[in-house]
Amino acid sequence: MKTTTPLLGVVAVLICLPLIALAGDFHTGAALICSDCHVMHYSQSHDYTTDSTGTFTSLAGGGPFTKLLRASGNDLCLSCHDNNSSYSDVLYTNLGSGSADIRQAGALNRAGSGIAATGHTLDSTEDAPGSSPTWNNPNGLSCTDCHNPHGFNPGGSAYRNLEANPGNYSADESYVSYASGSNVLTADVFVRTPLQFDISDVDFNEPSPTASAYATFCKGCHTSFHGAKGGLELGGSTGEDWLRHPTNDADIGDIGGDHSSLTVFTNHTNRVKVMSASGVWSPPAADNTPSCMSCHKAHGNQNAFGLIYMSGSGTVTEEGDTGTSSKDLCKQCHVQG
Repeated sequence: MKTTTPLLGVVAVLICLPLIALAGDFHTGAALICSDCHVMHYSQSHDYTTDSTGTFTSLAGGGPFTKLLRASGNDLCLSCHDNNSSYSDVLYTNLGSGSADIRQAGALNRAGSGIAATGHTLDSTEDAPGSSPTWNNPNGLSCTDCHNPHGFNPGGSAYRNLEANPGNYSADESYVSYASGSNVLTADVFVRTPLQFDISDVDFNEPSPTASAYATFCKGCHTSFHGAKGGLELGGSTGEDWLRHPTNDADIGDIGGDHSSLTVFTNHTNRVKVMSASGVWSPPAADNTPSCMSCHKAHGNQNAFGLIYMSGSGTVTEEGDTGTSSKDLCKQCHVQG
């Protein structure tokens, strides 16, 4: 059974409309409940009902905390999102409700947990790979470095409450927009059912054939890994002179010379996620374009760098399928070897 709980908080009651969402699904509108995260005086002995019949969450020790929070940053987020059957689980250890899903984003690890190099590490102060200028969070990588806890981002939509200015972005750079219920090709992401996180419920559009809003978001921290053909980061446009793998503007099989093959990609039973300008992913369309989510889980998984070892056959997991190495992932599209 799939989890239908929100990524960052309480369940939202939504009407499924074929529209681009103008706010996040989570921690917004009726689902934005201040007392879930904040407490006025850091002094509370019962819930918010006069007869004490409601739900009471104890305050974390060591407070009071800045911003009137019930607990410190990541600890507060994980008080709901780790091993809690009522909410989506985003951490590896003690998998709760999230274990029933093959999560599109995978799962985070945490500094000191003994799980390392598998994706994004909460509380890590290390420099983000490829950041230029160098970026890190001196207080430790936080959920709120990527997600807006209040849901709504003025001026744009907010897939999964993603911030518009992560990392080195000093101002709103780009929103990752999404359509819920019915697809809208001008949206960057299509979520078939609100508040679902399984890979079967999420696919990626390509509103611009030469851009990826998802990659632009990632570029906020991993600057040097993203760029246009012919640009400083990526290099030339023929494939032979690329310096880094493209994250947009390169459809599978469109360059020729066996650099990649749409036929090879199509012949796999299990395929990694790609963008599509036409909204057609299965069977793959000629406009299918790889981007960051094609190779990596956004949160991470149990492989190095959160890579998806997808050979194309067997049972799909968050780590891939029967694949055992990054070579299996490369051969999703490439014919060499």
